[in-house]
Amino acid sequence: MKRIFYPGGSVLTGSELADAVLHYAEALSTRREVDVIDIPVVGATGLAGRAQFLIGSDSQLVSVTAEASEIELIEYGTAELLRRKAMDRFVMTPVGMTAHDHTDFAQFDEFDY
Repeated sequence: MKRIFYPGGSVLTGSELADAVLHYAEALSTRREVDVIDIPVVGATGLAGRAQFLIGSDSQLVSVTAEASEIELIEYGTAELLRRKAMDRFVMTPVGMTAHDHTDFAQFDEFDY
């Protein structure tokens, strides 16, 4: 189990899920995008529930290994989906560049130093 800390508090979830959330948040950050995700969590009362996060370029998430628990939240489909979404558009197009502009880069000798 891992605890994901965010600016307003924290949630307890499965280790694989927490790792996938942070991996996806990192990918979104490099792309300057955001997304809403939904993961299973264990509430303060010990009951299972769900949490939704807005993650992306301004995410401030920290994942820490939590105290031992009787259950490990496992939702392979969700963890796999987050990892797949992180890899979907991993190759970034720099801002202001399109596929048709690749021959019009400024040359270093064009600048005054």
